[in-house]
Amino acid sequence: MAELVIKPLTRIYGNASLRVETEEGSSPRARFSAFGYRGFEMMARGVYVDNLVPLVSRICGPDSLFHQAAACLAVERALGVQAPPAARSLRELALWAQLFERHAVSLSVHSLPDLLFPSSDPGLRNLVSIYRVDEEVVRRLMSLKSLGTAVLREAGGTPVHGVNFRPGGVVRDLPPESRERLADKLRSGEPLLLETARLVKLLLRRSEETVRTAGSIDGSYLAMRYPGGMEITGGGPALYVPGVEGVAPQPMEDLGERLREEPSVHGHVVYAFLEGAEELRVGPLARLNVNGSYGTPRADEELAEVKETWGFPVRYPMVAHALRMLEMIHAWERMLELLREPSQGSLGENLNPGAGKARVYLEAPEGGLVYGLELGEDGLVERLSIVSPLQFNLRSLERSLAEAFAGTGREGGEKVADVLQMVVRAYAPCIPCGVH
Repeated sequence: MAELVIKPLTRIYGNASLRVETEEGSSPRARFSAFGYRGFEMMARGVYVDNLVPLVSRICGPDSLFHQAAACLAVERALGVQAPPAARSLRELALWAQLFERHAVSLSVHSLPDLLFPSSDPGLRNLVSIYRVDEEVVRRLMSLKSLGTAVLREAGGTPVHGVNFRPGGVVRDLPPESRERLADKLRSGEPLLLETARLVKLLLRRSEETVRTAGSIDGSYLAMRYPGGMEITGGGPALYVPGVEGVAPQPMEDLGERLREEPSVHGHVVYAFLEGAEELRVGPLARLNVNGSYGTPRADEELAEVKETWGFPVRYPMVAHALRMLEMIHAWERMLELLREPSQGSLGENLNPGAGKARVYLEAPEGGLVYGLELGEDGLVERLSIVSPLQFNLRSLERSLAEAFAGTGREGGEKVADVLQMVVRAYAPCIPCGVH
């Protein structure tokens, strides 16, 4: 049995490794491994509902607001309360800002070196090398990230581990002058945003052979479905199985009953899947394939070129780089819309803690995040369960890695290792969220 081991995998969120095993007469098998025991589900037991939000925020920095939002929604649903419209609007604004910022980091720091210097020495394929070659490119990419950070700082309360979300609503509003200032800042970034989107699409077309040999996805797609286009908190989860003609994405009202988890023997990331759909993809590809469009003019205009180049539904994992860029444009448009909305009414509902349970699904930057919560009569957490995007994507990721190895294995160890790391970065796995 021959083996290829890549340890550690570089330019991802967290620490992980990869092992590919080959045996004569059999297809390659890829094993993605990450270790860690964070114990948040255990630490949450006995916590009062007000303290749950800051606790789960520490699971992950780049996705911290999404964990906060999921915890708030789970508490509210368990107690039969809904946050007022003004609070929901402000939460949504902050979540789009964090998605925008996270995708900017994923594209510029993790993935762009692969697309710009695909044939260079792996040791030189990083942001520092880009800076040495063209300082202005790096400055512009960081400027793009700062657009999301500026909105996040004010709508979330701080740039990391925000302090503005609470069960029942939010703590404080954005005054009109702050809304106008942030909208002006976002509008000033429009040329840079569109220029970067064109650059990412150009680089992907230049790497077309790698894109097509780096695996494809034949499984199912799970994402929030909304009639008007992509949403992260509105609508409900839906499952799309391509290849069944005339069958639209199916609402997953029974997600809780069909959700299954299975331990991995080679790491601490637990596989998550739905009964009857074991190989799932969540994240940018799933959101597009389930909804078909973004629902905002700029993003949909750019989407037409992606569909023409790569087809629809999109099956190639590396095209997720282009879709992250389109989601940034969509987030930029949604942030402007939300900043224009006048802030009216209450910012929060009073809670009467008591017994209840709920399961919620929302879209984090890299896919579905599921929180299950049970509260006791005294309002203390009796049980918390969390399923992260990496858990849903793990089988699909390992299959894409095995396909990529089969397609490039004859080209030598260094070449195949490069391609496999590119596939991993196309999934943008968040290890801290995955090894809870």
